[in-house]
Amino acid sequence: MAILHRVKTVSGLTPRYVTRFACIGPACEDTCCVGWQVSLDKKTYKAYRQSNDPVLKPRFARDVVRTEGAQSSSGSELDYGRMALEPGTAACTMLDSNKLCAIQGRLGESYLSNTCSQYPRMSREIDGQFQQGLQLSCPEAARQALLAPDAFEFDQSTLQLRPAVVFTIAGSHGLLVTVVDELRIFCLNLMRLDGVPLWQRLALLGVFCERLDRMLAAGDQHLAAKLPEQFSALIAEGDFMTELDAMRPDHAAQAVVFATLLAGKSFVTSSPTHMAVNASVAAGLGADRGGVVGRDQLIDGYTHGVSRLPEALEVAPHLLDHYILNEIFTNVFPFDGETPYLNYMQLIARFGVLRLMLAAQCNTDGPLPDAATLVATVQIHCRRFQHNVDFARQINDAMQATGWHTLDKLFAFLRS
Repeated sequence: MAILHRVKTVSGLTPRYVTRFACIGPACEDTCCVGWQVSLDKKTYKAYRQSNDPVLKPRFARDVVRTEGAQSSSGSELDYGRMALEPGTAACTMLDSNKLCAIQGRLGESYLSNTCSQYPRMSREIDGQFQQGLQLSCPEAARQALLAPDAFEFDQSTLQLRPAVVFTIAGSHGLLVTVVDELRIFCLNLMRLDGVPLWQRLALLGVFCERLDRMLAAGDQHLAAKLPEQFSALIAEGDFMTELDAMRPDHAAQAVVFATLLAGKSFVTSSPTHMAVNASVAAGLGADRGGVVGRDQLIDGYTHGVSRLPEALEVAPHLLDHYILNEIFTNVFPFDGETPYLNYMQLIARFGVLRLMLAAQCNTDGPLPDAATLVATVQIHCRRFQHNVDFARQINDAMQATGWHTLDKLFAFLRS
């Protein structure tokens, strides 16, 4: 069988959990082959339409369709066509009776589209170095990333990459790519500070992003490379940490704002896993059968649940830390938004919604959720929000409209 998409072997930087990941195929409880539109790059689309495989040819003719408005530009070649989905189940029509991909089984892995081949991997090249992380909307990726204590130790690994799916990071906001990489690494290391609670590390990250924003807006890009050293000195002085220690949580604001963001993203699903987690979260927030919850019930449910969350996390002590580390590493933080501070605001919104969902799971006087339930909640949160291109804009609009976009207000969101 001829090879359609060739790969190259490179050495790349990866968190250790990436090297342990392998697709579990039909054993997956929330397969990526159901519920998502399957995009086809131009090369794959044409190969499918021209295939003479006796089994797949009639299925390709029926189920491989051109994306409306697709042109020959490089931007649209990655979404040149689509695979039809089964009515009702929204499953890819190429799944066989064993829940395996018929295309891979008959034609080989090189015939998978770029979308199917790369997920849940996210690969990039920055300043000549390859890097790879995983999206935690994949259940097995979430387990590997969130539970192992050493999941975020970094190693040089051998990677098999299709050149078309490697995103090359250039300079940003007038910064050289070397400086962009140094600032990314500093943000990552800031979130790994020993002995500092997660909410305080997130607060420090916000101050750093705001200062970087001001520097870039003033045209002082030449000073950005020195900002990590200056900021480290600020932390060492201790005054800012003392101010953070004196802060008190605002559970009412946390509950109302993040519940609003959660409710604002509709999520229709037929997945039993999704429905079970969503029902548990709604019940934990005090919703009735119609999904309606009063403000007082919401605040009381969240406050009780978040008070029990630390106890629940004893069975998965790295879960929230590793979630944040993965968001920063895989999403080119803080350069994955219009500005570093807006990128930070989006991160805090996603974190706040996730904590709300986890707290809802803990709003009980009975047994707390086990590690599997906690991981499933993170995974479904990621599937619901990570792949929504409009969510970042919705966050920015909502936070600014309500006046919750300033650092002093955001700090009230962090301490639980």
